[in-house]
Amino acid sequence: MSFISYAQNFEDVMLWRALKDINKGFYIDIGAWSPDQDSVTRAFYERGWHGINIEPNPEFIRQLQNRRPHDINLQLAIGDQEETLSMNFLANPGLSTLDDAIAQKHQEAGWEVNREPVQVTTLNNVWADYVPTGQEVHFLKVDVEGFEAAVLRGNDWRKNRPWIIVVESTLPMSQEQSYGDWEPMLLNAGYYYAYFDGLNRFYVAKEHSGLLDSFKAPPNFFDDFVLYRQQEAEERATQAEAKAMAAEERATQAEAKAMAAEERATQAEAKAMAAEERATQAEAKAMAAEERAAQAEAKAMAAEERAAQAEAALRAVYQSRSWRITRPLRELAGLMRRGRDGAKRVAKRLMATSLDLLIRLGTSRPWVKRPALALIRRYPRIEARLRQLAALHGFIDHTSTSAMGANMLLELPHGLENLPPRARQIYAQLKAAIKQKQEEKA
Repeated sequence: MSFISYAQNFEDVMLWRALKDINKGFYIDIGAWSPDQDSVTRAFYERGWHGINIEPNPEFIRQLQNRRPHDINLQLAIGDQEETLSMNFLANPGLSTLDDAIAQKHQEAGWEVNREPVQVTTLNNVWADYVPTGQEVHFLKVDVEGFEAAVLRGNDWRKNRPWIIVVESTLPMSQEQSYGDWEPMLLNAGYYYAYFDGLNRFYVAKEHSGLLDSFKAPPNFFDDFVLYRQQEAEERATQAEAKAMAAEERATQAEAKAMAAEERATQAEAKAMAAEERATQAEAKAMAAEERAAQAEAKAMAAEERAAQAEAALRAVYQSRSWRITRPLRELAGLMRRGRDGAKRVAKRLMATSLDLLIRLGTSRPWVKRPALALIRRYPRIEARLRQLAALHGFIDHTSTSAMGANMLLELPHGLENLPPRARQIYAQLKAAIKQKQEEKA
């Protein structure tokens, strides 16, 4: 797995090359600044190392306490004695310094400077108070913006000996080297100069001089490292690609759902069209059925009208005089078809009907009476039969021998001309009985 470098100038790459065989080493970082950005110690912390972070800026101490729970995080400044000094805090926190001359230059360059008091102690005191007895300090990093000499003077180099020392050795915001007043102190304390990276100088304790070979070349391909920013960019790119793939997958699924929905919509439309066509056909059939029903109703009405006309015509026929006059003849014809016995019965009915008809005609139409009587007298046998029928029905007395016309065509009082035969019979009988009573009294 590639080494991830978080440091500003590959300082952690060089230190890892020399110390990668150390398991869970220990470090002291003076001027630690951010726990992540431009940090020399983050890569080691991620590999199980721990140590002491010293930073006077309260904001970065809070960050260190949150991000480095296994480290010792001290809100202090380091100098050559214990005291309280005014710290020059700048808007660019990497430029904050205890050196007032350097702060003045930053202020002249346009930076805003905010002075705050800070507690200052020595590296020797930190070592005594926080480095466990017997614990090796594998590297010490010093980045204090021009206050390096005071930091280094505050340590007992005979007793407190880190394996490797990394000290920023140029003036802030420049390439001008500033190690002249403190490097002799390290050389005299038994440290060998090992490497300059353009910003920092590396020193190795003589008792660990074997590490000097690790500083013969600058960071290169064989260190197998990647920059944190590059790693972050790759991770963001990977995450972006993963998000893009997920989005593409969701888009594919959405397209599939859309296609399925469109297919269902097409099927639904087809069904709707088929249903509409069936409805149109059903409506056409219904209209045809209604038309046939209307035609049938018209035919029925025409048939009813024809039947009414036929019934009216039949009633007119039945009510006509010719139909009534010819009734006896029709009955006679029927009797003749049914046989002799039937003929006799019809003849009797015919005689009765004829008599009734003659009487009605004689009473209602006087001008018929005279020719009818003349006609009857020409046929004596018929006259005798009619007289019997007239006596039988009460139109004449059984003993009367008066003329047929006077008795057959009985004169009725005004208003009784239209009496039926039976009523006429009763009227005649009553009249005959009254006449007989009158004769007996006389």
